[in-house]
This record gives sequence, structure tokens and C-alpha cells, in this order.
Amino acid sequence: MKKYTLFLIFFLIAILVASGCTRSESTGVSEPVTVVQTTLSPSLPPTSYTTPVPSALVTYRPESVPPEPATVSETPTRIATDNPYLEYLQFRKKTFDYSIPNCPMEDAFPSIVKDPRYGIQQPIPKLTALSEDEYETFLRKYTEGKAENTLLKTLPICQGAEGDPRWNFVETRVILNPTNVRPANYTISLNVRSNGEVIAQFKTTKTLIIDQKITLTSYIPLKADELDLLDTVGVTYTRLSN
Repeated sequence: MKKYTLFLIFFLIAILVASGCTRSESTGVSEPVTVVQTTLSPSLPPTSYTTPVPSALVTYRPESVPPEPATVSETPTRIATDNPYLEYLQFRKKTFDYSIPNCPMEDAFPSIVKDPRYGIQQPIPKLTALSEDEYETFLRKYTEGKAENTLLKTLPICQGAEGDPRWNFVETRVILNPTNVRPANYTISLNVRSNGEVIAQFKTTKTLIIDQKITLTSYIPLKADELDLLDTVGVTYTRLSN
């Protein structure tokens, strides 16, 4: 009897246990889940990509090479080679309002007026530049007012002399402002042009010192009928080695 009772008790317990498991599934209570940590291998980067947009603070030149930095002077010189600065250039074809007869010119400048090769229309043009002192000497000696455009003096040797060819003077006046830091010798060339070509060149050598201006004045005797053949006068410089 005891055995039968014990068997019945165990049988009921088994039924109760079985019925309890079924209720837990039907009520939706989840069983505890064991989380297993695993190490995943990193994925490979995608083959395609988007070019990043450059920052606003960066100049973006995708197809150009940045230029080399240039050397900038704080006070750039007006002329890179330190040639003097041409401050003034005057080219005056007629210093006299009237043409000067041949005789007083021949008396004053015989080596010029009597030279058959002198002039622009010669096979090889030939001109001479007089200094300012030579020109002023001519004015004092051959004009009544010792100045331009005053009456010419009457010379005994010129009485009855032929007046042609007649003459005049071409004045060139140049003012230069040196820019070389150290004193240096320069050859300054005055280039006279006719029909676009240099037909005469007058050179002088000067020692130029910065900010000490120099003035160069010259006078070219020329026959009156050749004055219009002159185009212009230019100035060039050559620095001499010290």
C-alpha cells in the first residue's frame, strides 16, 4: 500500500511539472539567453569612394603644381639695371625763328660748314654736336642781343657773301636722375634718328651718384632744308665696369 501511494505521489508530481512547462511557453515568458561574444574580422573598404570637398581655408588646385614663391622687393627700383631715370628730354628743331646765313656760320664753325660730307643727305650721314658753352659763345659773338632770335651782327667779311645754304640749330636737353646705389661711370648716348634709323650717336661718359641730377645739353648745326628730315632723339645708357 505504501509503495502504491508513493508511486501515485511521484506520478502526480511528474504531471504537475509537465503542465508547468507548458504554461510558461503559452504565457510568452522568454527563457534567459546566453550571449556569446565573438571576434569579427574587419570588412574590406569599398572600391568606390567620393572625393572629399576641400576646406574653405585651402586653395584647391587638383591639376596644377603650385608656383614657386617669387622674390618681391619692398621698394622696387624703377629700372632693374639701375640705369638713370630719364626725367626730362627736349628736342627742339629750330633755336632761331629765322635761318642763319652761311657766312657767319662758316666763320664760327669752319670745320663743320666747309665739310662737304656734313649733313643728313650725304651717302653716310654726318652730324656734330656742340656743347652749351660753344653755342653760347656763338650767341655772344654773332648776335646783337647775345641771345637767340636777336639780330645778327654785320660782319665785314660777310658783306656781299652768298646767303645760302642757310642754317639753324637743333637743341637737345636731357635731365637724368641717377638711381644706382653706389657711384658708377656710365656712357650716355644721344641717338639721332631720321626715317626711323639712327644716323648719328653722340656719347659722353659721366660719373653718376644717386639723387644728384645731371643735365646734358647739346646743339647740332644743321642746314635749314634738312631740319624736317629729323625724326626724334633718344637716350641710352651703358654702365662701365669699375
